[in-house]
Amino acid sequence: MSASVIEHLRRLDVFAGLSDEDLLQVATISKPRRLAAGQVIFEEGADGDELMVILNGCVRVSLNTRLPQGNIVPSTINMLYAGQSFGEMVLLGGATRSATITAVDPCTLLVIRERDFANLCECNPRIGYRVMRNMASDLAYKLRSSNLLLRGNIRWQQGELGRRS
Repeated sequence: MSASVIEHLRRLDVFAGLSDEDLLQVATISKPRRLAAGQVIFEEGADGDELMVILNGCVRVSLNTRLPQGNIVPSTINMLYAGQSFGEMVLLGGATRSATITAVDPCTLLVIRERDFANLCECNPRIGYRVMRNMASDLAYKLRSSNLLLRGNIRWQQGELGRRS
């Protein structure tokens, strides 16, 4: 692995606090994946076994929601950028995807399979602890962001309902 790969991994939020030796071990189980703008990475409800980290580009996180007319449409709940991860629920025991992820721009992702990550953590619990702690922090941020968005929608919908009465 070149020093530039380690330098790139060092800037990613999910790997914050890992040593260069730790990052080298992560790099050995990671595979890059390039995506075109508009490409669906995975669908809500699909099975999955990969954590993905955005090296460059932007992805949209969306959920299927039902409109009052009964139509089901995708609703954007978050946008993620370089240095952020998604799909981490697989590492925490969730086997199905909780949202649809679509590349907004051409993206390069770093893909880590759950089985490979679990094996790495068995061999080096310190890596597992640090990555899990970083992911928990990121998940808390995403949950707060989604809650703020949902609260705004609920207030808006209640305001609209109040005006119709």
